[in-house]
Amino acid sequence: MPKEVSSILIKYGYRTLIILGILLIFSTFLLIEYLASGESNVFLLPLSIVFYVLTLILLVGFRLTRVERIHKKYFHAETLVGQKGRITKGVPSGNPGSVTVMNEDWSFVCDSDTSDNEAITVTEVMDDGVTLRVAKGS
Repeated sequence: MPKEVSSILIKYGYRTLIILGILLIFSTFLLIEYLASGESNVFLLPLSIVFYVLTLILLVGFRLTRVERIHKKYFHAETLVGQKGRITKGVPSGNPGSVTVMNEDWSFVCDSDTSDNEAITVTEVMDDGVTLRVAKGS
């Protein structure tokens, strides 16, 4: 994936981008319908402009309330260290997998091979804030 796309996905999240994309497509559809009608339906042009402006406002609004700010304010890594969990997707050592800790799904890495439904203990929260380093056993 290109760096620009992954940067946008990280900043906004794919669900937000889907919503904004749908609004943008709908606005463009209204504009095309206005032009295709021979500019006889004057209601479509202002409606299209309203949806373009709404998309822009939501883009700015979603940027201001992105996950990083919420994460920084409410998440404390020390609450996860020492917690026990279960692996939902086992992987070879050093590769990222999926684990459930405190009823939430997280990415993890482990220094040894892991298998599904194996018990783990969280030893560290990595710098990205969403990947856990775990040790096998309970």
